Amino acid sequence: MISKAILESRRAVIPYVTAGLPDMKTTGRIIQALDRAGAAAIEIGVPFSDPMADGPVLQQASQRAIGAGFKMEALFEHLPHWAAVCRVPLIIMSYINPLMRHGLAPTLRRLKTSGVSGVIIPDEPADAGILFGLAQDAGLDLIRLVAPTTPADRQREIVAQCRGFVYAVAVKGVTGARTIMPPELQDNVRAVKALTDLPVCVGFGVGSAAQVDAILGFADGAIVGSFLMERLMQAEDPEAAAAEVMRALGAVS
Repeated sequence: MISKAILESRRAVIPYVTAGLPDMKTTGRIIQALDRAGAAAIEIGVPFSDPMADGPVLQQASQRAIGAGFKMEALFEHLPHWAAVCRVPLIIMSYINPLMRHGLAPTLRRLKTSGVSGVIIPDEPADAGILFGLAQDAGLDLIRLVAPTTPADRQREIVAQCRGFVYAVAVKGVTGARTIMPPELQDNVRAVKALTDLPVCVGFGVGSAAQVDAILGFADGAIVGSFLMERLMQAEDPEAAAAEVMRALGAVS
């Protein structure tokens, strides 16, 4: 479902939104706005106290959501409605600890029955075979990350245990909008695409319509997180801000 949604999109922009910021009801309205504005899929981040892959913006978003009282159970209460009203797949991005709190396998199954299509786990174990099997058993796509420093042999292992799309990390380091994309990014993406029939989408550092345009010239999708969340945290009307950002990025509704 995720692969199809990306490949059939005229302009595959995948926005990221932190769950529970400023509250769960507003998160739902933001997700609906992103859906209406032309998102190919929507990535929902689970707030975490130690988000090691995230830069300052998403760290702050997690801290604010936790401070506002985010609870995993509240996410499960809202996910079925969000999935029901969205036309596009919902993807959960979570560090592994929140998913393991009540058992990894039961949590993955519950995500599926709540309407989620896939999961991204940035701190998954190096040998993710068991995790991949659990996701498959639950009916979820396990979307895996390939970094600019990942050796070719390791890339082959990763894409063999990946579904939905391959997440090509654009930059070395943590998330956060950059003014310039690395010159080797296009070659890195092409190398990954040579290993798999899955869509390859680029994230980490994407922060402008020009960058999205460039990325979509050689990748199947562009993932936008910090650029969007910074504006949502500053906005008086986050729902309207979400739609505005998507228009600025050239999303096609």
